[in-house]
Amino acid sequence: MGTQALQPRPVDIGDETPAPALVARVVWLEIRRKEEYLALFILMGLYLMIAIGARLVGDGRDESVALMLNMGLFLSSSLAAVLTLLTASRLIPSEVENRTLYPLLAKPVHRREVILGKFLATLTAGVSAFALFTLMTTLTWVQKFPIAGQDLFMFIQAAILQVIALGLLASVALLLSLVLPKAVTILTVGMLYFAGEPILNVLRSVTRDWTVGPAVDNVLSLIPSFSNLTLLQRFTDGAPALGFGEFLGLCLYGLIPMLVFLGLASHLFERKEI
Repeated sequence: MGTQALQPRPVDIGDETPAPALVARVVWLEIRRKEEYLALFILMGLYLMIAIGARLVGDGRDESVALMLNMGLFLSSSLAAVLTLLTASRLIPSEVENRTLYPLLAKPVHRREVILGKFLATLTAGVSAFALFTLMTTLTWVQKFPIAGQDLFMFIQAAILQVIALGLLASVALLLSLVLPKAVTILTVGMLYFAGEPILNVLRSVTRDWTVGPAVDNVLSLIPSFSNLTLLQRFTDGAPALGFGEFLGLCLYGLIPMLVFLGLASHLFERKEI
């Protein structure tokens, strides 16, 4: 009796730990083993070398610090977005190809829990990278952060909206990865995140005189613009903090589509033949 009590019990998906948390843990461990993600940290390291070099030569003018902060925060948000995009776009297709998804689905776990777990792991990875890179940037210029004219509350608002943008990015990529090849998903969602507003404006101008122009415009208006959520440059440019109503509206602007895309991904994954 005592010997049996000392024997380790196998972990089951239906155990005390919620299924989405277990799925997220497995995905997180897989992300940590991906060597290509080290390139993102190398790029951030190069920025730090440049920033530290600028400090050593004594260039502490507000204009120079603002430029370096702008560059560092842009890299922080962009590299975190790349990590989120690559992870979300490749998770399910890669597991289907490698047949590693089948043992998970054979356990008593609902498919929507699988989607939620993968979303949580992807978002955690992206937010962790963003937080780490941003901390490295701000610590480099801690004596001058924020510089005169910059609003620290604007920085907090922009950071929160950036996290929401990463969640929205992950939900879109997960949804499209269920219907498109990995490369197409990465290209499509990457263009939407980094150049969505200009691309949508070009499409509107091209189809404006078409018979279906109004219908196309209505469809395009449903596509969220990530530029509305990525406001870190607004902080470095010295813009004032957003009003409560505007900030809340932007939060809902990102959160509502994120939940809709997650719901669609869960529904599609439940009906998808694997």
